[in-house]
Amino acid sequence: MALRIGQVLRGAKGKYELLEQLKGSSVFKARVLSNPLIQGEWAVMKSAATNDERIALKREYRNYGILEIATCPYIRTLHDTVQSNEDQHNPGCLVFEWMDLDLRSVQANQFRGNPRLPKVVSKAVLSALRLFKKLSVVHTDVNVNNVYISDINGPSPIAKLGDLGNLIPEGSTKQRGQSLPCRAPEVWQGLGCQHSSDVWSLGVTLARQLSPHPLFGPSDKIIEGFTEAWCIAKIIRLLGPLRQPVDCQPYREEFELAEQLAVMENPHNGTRLIKGGTLREELQRLPEPSVSPKLLDFIESLLVVDHSKRPTASEALQHPYLQSFT
Repeated sequence: MALRIGQVLRGAKGKYELLEQLKGSSVFKARVLSNPLIQGEWAVMKSAATNDERIALKREYRNYGILEIATCPYIRTLHDTVQSNEDQHNPGCLVFEWMDLDLRSVQANQFRGNPRLPKVVSKAVLSALRLFKKLSVVHTDVNVNNVYISDINGPSPIAKLGDLGNLIPEGSTKQRGQSLPCRAPEVWQGLGCQHSSDVWSLGVTLARQLSPHPLFGPSDKIIEGFTEAWCIAKIIRLLGPLRQPVDCQPYREEFELAEQLAVMENPHNGTRLIKGGTLREELQRLPEPSVSPKLLDFIESLLVVDHSKRPTASEALQHPYLQSFT
């Protein structure tokens, strides 16, 4: 469904006026003109501009048909749907609750300087992941773009996980899901995205949000090509060696190169190609406001490279860092 600023859409429960593009041509901020179930003035309208987006939108709509997901306080609420003229069986637009900003929009020093915020985000995401574990599904896309926050400067900030278009049954595919920076070791190894992989992604999300530097992912890559090997090498540099991948020649070659990149020197200046130390060292050397030791311990507990030893969401919620929730 094509959207444009100024357009008024009628959903099953209310009417909405599109005010501002938030993401491309498919996500808009809207004014709620009428809907007795929405208390606030704003909503988010999400449509689809490409075939992949249409598939994800349809999947997201169906996922919200699961009562436990639709009513979970840690997942962004789906308020309404707008019918598509092209497809009478699926909505052309989803109407979500308005959240003030996504986690990506929060500056690193602000995230470090607000001791409540990492706890609020962690508790919300882990609580959502705990539900997904119960339902035997995986989010596959936990990252700074899909965690939403409201009342960030208030006494009780609210965080929720959203964007369920990639939520799939656990174990349903061995394909490499997740974004490159947040991809878990077992996904790189070819084992598929699991509950433990979502937990890993939260750990990466927290670490990336604390630091202004690209700790994970390929954004600082200084060689041509070999994006996957670079990402794997950075995990090795930050958190130690990984198990070998499944018996797949391209994967084996990526891991072999990654092990070399992790220790390789730059021939131009004698420094390492991939700079920096361990994850703890990188987070400890950040300027004020500093990262608390308890938060460092918590992040390290999520980023265990052996997925079989990584905590579940339920176990992570019992970590002392979150038990001291204030």
